[in-house]
Amino acid sequence: MIIELFGPPGAGKTTFARALAARLRERGHLAELRLSYRPTERLPVVDPCGAAAGRYLNAEIHRLSRPLLEILTIARHPLANSRDVKTAVHLLRLLPPTNLFASIKNSQYISRLSHAWYEMSRAAPIALFDQAFVQAVCSLALRAALANDTPIADALDYVPKSDLLIRLEAPLELLKARLHDRWRLQGTVEQLFESDLKTSLASIPMIDRLHNLLLQRGRSVLSASSLDQRSLGESLNMIEKEVIGRFKTNHRGAP
Repeated sequence: MIIELFGPPGAGKTTFARALAARLRERGHLAELRLSYRPTERLPVVDPCGAAAGRYLNAEIHRLSRPLLEILTIARHPLANSRDVKTAVHLLRLLPPTNLFASIKNSQYISRLSHAWYEMSRAAPIALFDQAFVQAVCSLALRAALANDTPIADALDYVPKSDLLIRLEAPLELLKARLHDRWRLQGTVEQLFESDLKTSLASIPMIDRLHNLLLQRGRSVLSASSLDQRSLGESLNMIEKEVIGRFKTNHRGAP
């Protein structure tokens, strides 16, 4: 069972994914978590000259090296992983980037995501992605600046389908505050990987478009929030019941 989260930057996807994985594990379920990587979410704010500065630098180095290592893993088995490359090529044809650098960057990201998707689907009964193909389609469509929904719909039809989609929501003012704080805490290297505030906020209407297209295709989308501990707890209770119910239904009668 694959659970996929999507939503605008700052909505709390990573926070919710971690909390849901922990909750499921507490209940005895084997749940694997695949997170996007952002060093500023992993380390506390400290004196940049202190001991944690080295740990932060190591986190940034890991973020730079992780894509390369994953690409090398795929390259070792080109025939077995041709599916991942094919997925990237097809998505970029539907939603073409504006320049060569963006094309290479997105091609590598989607290939790695596809590889992780199928690896995770075999690794544990429940696999969680804080962002995956729906979020990737959102990013590509946003940068392609498409007024026509047809290529976006075609992309959603093409990508692998998760068993459960969860949309993370948050008020606009809270998103602005979170994104401002995130940008302020980022180092120079990390900022190269992140969209600016304007681009991040522009993803909100695109997420709405994607949500509508998903519903038109009969996909079930649950809404959740991690605005504070109360909303996080309420959303976790609701999503947990849904996950366990679907998991039992899918595995009923299995040996």
